[in-house]
Amino acid sequence: MEFATRADVNEILSLYGAVIEKVNTTPIRLGWDLEIYPNASFVNNAVSNGEMCIIRESGRIVAAAAVNHDVNPEYDEISWEIPGPKERVATIHALAVAPDKQGQRVSYDMLSAIADYCRKNGDTAIHLDVIDTNIPAYKLYTRNGYKEIDCIKMFYEVVGTRDFWMLELVL
Repeated sequence: MEFATRADVNEILSLYGAVIEKVNTTPIRLGWDLEIYPNASFVNNAVSNGEMCIIRESGRIVAAAAVNHDVNPEYDEISWEIPGPKERVATIHALAVAPDKQGQRVSYDMLSAIADYCRKNGDTAIHLDVIDTNIPAYKLYTRNGYKEIDCIKMFYEVVGTRDFWMLELVL
């Protein structure tokens, strides 16, 4: 895993576009839309802040995710095993793997690398949310040690108010 640079922004947006195109042919319905999320502003901010993690294979970006300490206000209402402080609890946003690399353990490698990075930086846990239609992501996280803490209604501009599983990995 490495951190993306400005030169990677367009390739990351293309990766997200390919994932959106593929997932829109399935019942998963992430609700992602490159005009709203994960959009150019999201990617540019994550890159500028040193938060956009990527995996390359043969020089090509095959996975991307932002890792930071930003969360929706609803996260404060969850009975996490490790509630904070927020500066010591990381959050994963917009984890995506290139469609032709899905099912090849790239997401497992990304999650492992992110957990290692967070431990080295003093984080005590990773929190995240998964939209209720994304069963593959839910299974991925739980197979990697994340525990379901709650399922709540939460608002995101791109999908409106929906049910989200709130997951935690204690580091």
